[in-house]
Amino acid sequence: MRISLALFSTARALLRAEKGAAFLAAVDARLTAHRSGDGVGGDQRAGYWDGISRAAHVVEKRRHDIGIIKSFIAESKDADLREIAEEDRQEAEDALALAEEELVDSIVPLTELDVLNKCQIEFTSGAGGQEAMLFTGELLQMYSKYTEWRGWKWTPLQMQDSDLGGIRSAVIAVEGERAYAALRFEAGVHRVQRIPLTDKSRMHTSTASISVLPEPEEVSVVVPNDSVKIETMRASGPGGQNVNKRSTAVRITHKESGIAVHCMDERFQHLNIQIAFKRLAAILMQKRVDEVSEKFTSDRKLQVGSKARAEKIRTYNFQHDRVTDHRLQLQITNVEEFMRGQDSLDHVIRKLGEMYKHERLKQILEHCILD
Repeated sequence: MRISLALFSTARALLRAEKGAAFLAAVDARLTAHRSGDGVGGDQRAGYWDGISRAAHVVEKRRHDIGIIKSFIAESKDADLREIAEEDRQEAEDALALAEEELVDSIVPLTELDVLNKCQIEFTSGAGGQEAMLFTGELLQMYSKYTEWRGWKWTPLQMQDSDLGGIRSAVIAVEGERAYAALRFEAGVHRVQRIPLTDKSRMHTSTASISVLPEPEEVSVVVPNDSVKIETMRASGPGGQNVNKRSTAVRITHKESGIAVHCMDERFQHLNIQIAFKRLAAILMQKRVDEVSEKFTSDRKLQVGSKARAEKIRTYNFQHDRVTDHRLQLQITNVEEFMRGQDSLDHVIRKLGEMYKHERLKQILEHCILD
């Protein structure tokens, strides 16, 4: 993903600052030690350092080329030659920008989560009663439209509707190219400010909470059959005479962690078991993400995992017709267009991806993280 000009300028400044230079020097030292047999780290880490070193040397060459061209322009008395040299300088500047972006990519490599194609979105209505449930349902529709627009697969796993309209809670499985990376920063508290249909006398503020859990490509790898206890029971709730005659509901308990998942949404037991396994796998994978994130995200504007659930991330103000993303400090006009789940929402999602990449770069350079 090409980063925007503003964030690229900041990334360039980080690379050229003292800590950026110190990081690149440390990479070269590690690589030299590894090649001489005196260093630590396996071939995989050496490959990472080598990629950074090669990209850094290309950047240095591009800077050197620009310096030569600038000197020629300053010293030349021939106007025609200076004009040609200016064109060469612009081409060299473009080549430098590309080289520096490739250097950023080598320093901030893609992780397993960055390329994960599956995730689960949890929707929960928050403060605001019926209006909150209506807003939760509207958010669900917005993301449903967005996944369709992106060409992804949208599969409801659990759904609890409100009798008066809207959604109390829901769990949706999404599958598509790098779906988790795109949607993970949609997790948090979404706030709506508007005059609701249920009470037109005053402005209401309501909330909905969203969680985005990574789902492994292979559930059985994260949750082997022998790692859980499966219990069956009769489903309860509305449904007439047939509700309690068959044991269709299931509870799956992860033996090591004690985490249990209950599922009774489907009519057939094998489908409830499949859903419960998928839910448990996502919860366990999220637990791992939380453990890793705890070490590194304290100073980030973008939170991932369980921390994100309590963060107020976005406000939808219908009276002033604007959406505000509080992490980006970005305001977008036309709430209705935003909630269509196409270009406007996608623009914010991609901006958040850029911010995440920049924050990772800053963290790596400032803490000189080589391993």
